[in-house]
Amino acid sequence: MCRPGRTTHLHLYIGNLSYLTTAEELAGLLTPFGPGAPPELAIDPATGLPRGYALCHFDDEAAALAAVAALNGTVLRGRVLVVRPAHADEEGRC
Repeated sequence: MCRPGRTTHLHLYIGNLSYLTTAEELAGLLTPFGPGAPPELAIDPATGLPRGYALCHFDDEAAALAAVAALNGTVLRGRVLVVRPAHADEEGRC
């Protein structure tokens, strides 16, 4: 089991998303890096509105790290993306 604060490279945090970003758009960005689960957009349970981040699981650590290297700092819908390995305490927050 991961300790809080440690990173797990198979799960990625994708932040600074526009509230208009769709899971399909994110999947299109991530697909070239290898197989994995579809990205899960974080939704506020009280309002039903997006929280501006997503989590994505990759089947391969090298693919996940390649996605981080390629996508961190890129622009989607006018916003600069933050893409990094998720911390253990962030997993399952969607």
